[in-house]
Amino acid sequence: MDSVSLNADPRTALGKKNRALRRQGITPIHMYGLNLDSESLQADESELRSVLRAAGRTTPVTLKVSGGIETVTIIREIARHAVSGVVQHVDFQRVDVQQEVETPVPVSLTGQEEAPGTAGGAGVVTQGAFEIMVRAKPFDVPNEIIIDCSGMMEIDSAILAGEVKLPAGVTLAGPEDDRICWIQPPRVTAEEDLMPVEVDEKGIEGEEGVEGDTEEGVEGDTEDGVAEEE
Repeated sequence: MDSVSLNADPRTALGKKNRALRRQGITPIHMYGLNLDSESLQADESELRSVLRAAGRTTPVTLKVSGGIETVTIIREIARHAVSGVVQHVDFQRVDVQQEVETPVPVSLTGQEEAPGTAGGAGVVTQGAFEIMVRAKPFDVPNEIIIDCSGMMEIDSAILAGEVKLPAGVTLAGPEDDRICWIQPPRVTAEEDLMPVEVDEKGIEGEEGVEGDTEEGVEGDTEDGVAEEE
């Protein structure tokens, strides 16, 4: 796996002063780990956005700090604006490329329609976990783990985390009995199929005990910001 790089500069603006940085197209970032002092840094917003797209949560990112040395890191936390979704802050963890790290890797399913347990609409494949925690050296961590469901034979068939075939150099770091996916019967979605039916004296079917529905408003989240960095 190749590394991606991000240019960064030391940051002196802290707390509420970070708002002024963001208005200038600069995003506060933080680097920590390997028993070294943490560093407050900043990066160009557009460059950082490109790096986040390229690296995801699995590809190492080399931070090139002006006046310093290059440091291999992995992305640990991304804080986004609650309303706009704009990146507000990113935490990078230093890593030793020769030492294993634990990190979540996204999971994708394939072969659902070929699974015998889904033939004729008998069942549907349900995904219960969308990532697997693995242990590997930083450059051995896969971008994605694809699981083939075509061998799932019947209702209640399941694939557990411990049964997933992982690439060389990668081992499972989470519980082996976590269910990644399984086959369950199709859900009943028509409301009338769930309601008891009675027949009156004239032989006319009617729904029993059905009253007018009322909708109650759901109070939305009115907070539109993120906590400022200490």
